[in-house]
Amino acid sequence: MGCSSSDDSDDLSSGCNNWSELYLAQANAYSAAFNAYATDPSVANCQSYKTAGLNYIDALEDVMDCVPNANRQRFLEDVEEYRDEVNAVVCN
Repeated sequence: MGCSSSDDSDDLSSGCNNWSELYLAQANAYSAAFNAYATDPSVANCQSYKTAGLNYIDALEDVMDCVPNANRQRFLEDVEEYRDEVNAVVCN
């Protein structure tokens, strides 16, 4: 990835101008898993939904260095809150 933790600039042109592409595939997989679970709320679909959600969160964390400094703390808080919500889903 083009971003580094030493980049304290709010300028996304330093290698992060396509950072949304880095997590978009996981976002699409999560959306598909959600739709499958909504259509058929089986245990298997629930587990797939949770796994896809956690993979999406991991992908968001992978682009943390690309988030502008002014927004980074809120982004991190949102990601952690979202992880807690996904982990709270009970599949049974």
